[in-house]
Amino acid sequence: MSPKINDPEEKPIVKPSDDTVEKSINDPLDVVHYPLWIEFKEKAPGTHKHTQNIINIVDSITSDVPDVNTKALHLATMYHDIGKMWAPYVFTENQSDVNMHDDLSPAISYHLITKHVSDTASILIANEFPIEVINIAIQHHGTTVLRSIYEKCKKDNKKCREEDFRYQTQKPNSLESLILMICDQVEATSKSIYVDQQKDIDPETFVASIFNKLMMDGQFDNVKTELGNLNKIQKALVRDVTGTFGKRVRYEEDDNMEKK
Repeated sequence: MSPKINDPEEKPIVKPSDDTVEKSINDPLDVVHYPLWIEFKEKAPGTHKHTQNIINIVDSITSDVPDVNTKALHLATMYHDIGKMWAPYVFTENQSDVNMHDDLSPAISYHLITKHVSDTASILIANEFPIEVINIAIQHHGTTVLRSIYEKCKKDNKKCREEDFRYQTQKPNSLESLILMICDQVEATSKSIYVDQQKDIDPETFVASIFNKLMMDGQFDNVKTELGNLNKIQKALVRDVTGTFGKRVRYEEDDNMEKK
């Protein structure tokens, strides 16, 4: 057997020291060692995957928008749904074939689902996250309507009020929290439109419809920023949706979505 010839370019394997691991355990950005992130992945894998998708979208936006506190936004994005791990099967992304809400009243479903925001706040406060990060995380639903449960209520009760199914949280008051809200909506809705319903809608139309819906609903009202930033966010989202789902031909659904 020929003796092994040492490669001068070969780097020695360096194992992390105890100090390095200790620092990682205390660093919420460390996706390998930080206990809260590991627990999140184990208890709510579907939500964890959803979160990873949003992180990618958010990071692609922040590279184009210089006015954003990128670290605070990235950290808030990582943990904005951490409260879901306390009751993971309440949320469809963690369910298999059975949706527990089929057998629940809309009022109970509304309470169970919206509670994840206050649960997120409790977990982040207990883990001593910066208040700026907590504020970004808990504003990502604003006062939007829990649409799926409202629509379910409306089928059985024509007097069902939209206002009774709004999140009772603060509207975004920073560009960071607004970006998280928009990205959350885009990620969740794109799955429904392109994957579940398999509709061919032009990405520009799709993203514009979400922007318009949130803006007309007053979710942008408390954010002060330049219009140029909103334009950059929108373009980055179109680029992301196009890259993920491919460029599509314009169909009648595009016009219908724009009208809505």
